[in-house]
Amino acid sequence: MNSQDLLDDELLEKRVDTFYGYGNYHGDYWFVGMEEAGGGDFKDLNNRMNTWSNRGNQEIDDIAEYHRDIGCLPDAKLDAKLDVPVWRSIIRVLLSAKGKENIALEDIRKYHINELGRKDKETCLLELLPLPSPSHKDWIYNQHSRLTFLANRKEYENHCVEKRRSHINDRIKEYQPKAVVFYGRTHEYSWRKIAADIEFSKTPEDFSIGRNSQTIFVIAKHPSAFGVTKEYFHNIGKSICRLA
Repeated sequence: MNSQDLLDDELLEKRVDTFYGYGNYHGDYWFVGMEEAGGGDFKDLNNRMNTWSNRGNQEIDDIAEYHRDIGCLPDAKLDAKLDVPVWRSIIRVLLSAKGKENIALEDIRKYHINELGRKDKETCLLELLPLPSPSHKDWIYNQHSRLTFLANRKEYENHCVEKRRSHINDRIKEYQPKAVVFYGRTHEYSWRKIAADIEFSKTPEDFSIGRNSQTIFVIAKHPSAFGVTKEYFHNIGKSICRLA
């Protein structure tokens, strides 16, 4: 292992223990996924970690400000990349939950630029896992870190998932958002653990929904799953709207 290609292990460990996502805990609409995409090579990872540190090691950050600081954005506006299914689908759920019909791509673009994941707006975007990765199959942290729990993805997940499930559950209880949407059926066990005592019902559209006195919970397919349509996410939003 070349020392020139080593990440700062102390910073990595702090990121694993501290970082949860983007947006505003006071927002009404929370979305919880598996992990952030990115970090395909050492240079990108090192940049992301150092930028997060320079911004104050925040538990949740402003998505546009952070990505501008890592060099993804050419100016002060968040360039909505509508080919990314996750953001497009999340926004469709949210706008539908607020009662909007006939959602156009321009509606999604504007929301993405001005609202999604911003520190003073209405969304909170959380990740079950704290380190970025291009995909579940990719794992390069063992090439750039001496931390034993980063030797492989299984050790990493065993190290942090239970603690993070508990922390997200605590934050939901503390802030009591209007709705929490978990996406990605692969991690349904974790979503149910975070939702704790919520009794879910399966809908004809193939998502699960339940609620307590403060919050509506949804377990949905991942936006990039085979066969999902924009109508699927519109129906999730409409269901939240009816229950709110």
